[in-house]
Amino acid sequence: MKNHSVVAPQKQLFTASQLKARRRATLYALISTLGPFFYGFEGMVLNGAIKAVGSDFHLGPIAAGIAGAAGIIGGFIGAVFAGRISDRIGRKTTLFFVGPFLLFEAIFGAFSPVLGGYFFLLFCRVVGGIGFGAATTVAPGYVAEIAPADIRGRLIGFRQLAIILGLFFAGFINFIVGSAAGGSTEVLAFGLKAWQWMFLCLLIPAILFVVLTAIMPESPRYLVSVGKYGQAKQVLERVSAEIDLDHRIESIRRSFGEGEVKKMSIAQIMRSDWKGLVIVASAIAAFQQLTGTNGIFFYSNLLFESVGFAENTAFQQTLFLTFFKIVGVTTGILLVDRVGRKRMLIYGGTLIFIALGIVATVFTVAPQVDGAPDISSNPILGYLAVGGLCLFLLGFTSSWGPIFSIIMGEMFPNEIRGGAMSITSGVDFLVNFLVVLFFPFLLSWSPAGTYWIYCIFGILAVAFTAKFVKETAGKQLEEMGA
Repeated sequence: MKNHSVVAPQKQLFTASQLKARRRATLYALISTLGPFFYGFEGMVLNGAIKAVGSDFHLGPIAAGIAGAAGIIGGFIGAVFAGRISDRIGRKTTLFFVGPFLLFEAIFGAFSPVLGGYFFLLFCRVVGGIGFGAATTVAPGYVAEIAPADIRGRLIGFRQLAIILGLFFAGFINFIVGSAAGGSTEVLAFGLKAWQWMFLCLLIPAILFVVLTAIMPESPRYLVSVGKYGQAKQVLERVSAEIDLDHRIESIRRSFGEGEVKKMSIAQIMRSDWKGLVIVASAIAAFQQLTGTNGIFFYSNLLFESVGFAENTAFQQTLFLTFFKIVGVTTGILLVDRVGRKRMLIYGGTLIFIALGIVATVFTVAPQVDGAPDISSNPILGYLAVGGLCLFLLGFTSSWGPIFSIIMGEMFPNEIRGGAMSITSGVDFLVNFLVVLFFPFLLSWSPAGTYWIYCIFGILAVAFTAKFVKETAGKQLEEMGA
């Protein structure tokens, strides 16, 4: 049996120029995560505004659900095309052109009641979704291609932390704006309702994204692929300060094969020898969503109420959950380059299915009232369920949340990275959409059964990882083809 363990690297001493280069790489990684930050920010803004949007546009439950899912549809479109576009025009350039999509939703979404109503709002959400779908797809690949190998995992892992911080700050803004107006449907200032101001707050991350992506350098791997070796060498010197840059440039050049560089299309990738690798990555993307990360929170208010939180303490609950998310993702970022991607997926996945099993058991044994589980009469069940929710957060945010991004960004050979990222990110958005779409139907069938299904997917995810995922920690991107 092969040993896939990762030995913790010995502490290295770096020169002043190398430390400066690593700080630059970290800065560029943080800038690239503003797209994922917008993704989390936008999702929470809509969460705060959706009831008001439904009221203003007189929407039924299906129409309101479509408004909620429109961003995911746009995200799928952006994800599918962004990787291949970045192969043609560059990773940094693709990220820069994402900015106007984000600005469009922030500005015109707020004024949709006077610009075209419900269908125009849907259009704005799809446009914004295309932007953050492209950004969350290309950013991991960009970071992987500029980061030193020994810190590549943690720098890509910033993506998950950015999403969580986006959710938190948008939740904070929703709370402030809603409280100031006295409700999301009330007029706050300049004739605009609170929910419209929530949308305008999207301008904050959108403007930052446009301004800061302009100062990022292009990916050195992309520059080599288009024959700009001198520029690639300059970028590598800025972000790695390697001693033998000529050798690194030659290694990157050879990784694209002999002759003219021609990166594979999606169709070519799925007919190539690399299709098995892409299928493994796509399965990881699907399992990340099928473990129920979007469904586990459906009953979070009920769980908190059962242990004494009042219904109107949603912001305090958000703070509580955000604390566990940040602890989890910070733990993952700190450990992923030392423990390894595969081990973290297995350990975190084990926490996930245990947590889901706890919540499923609570709903299974809880008495049924009006067809729904009632845990309010038994404090022990309530504390078990909240404990399961917190355990799930720690497991997911320390492993499957950030490590999917790391795998997507680094596990593919240079010649297929763009197209392969499009495939895997597209799978991620598609399965996310299906989980959100079918979750209400599953809950109406059986809450306990729903979480048992998620628990089974968690077990399958761990088994799949143990058998098929290969360790990539500490390896150069040019080694991935081996």
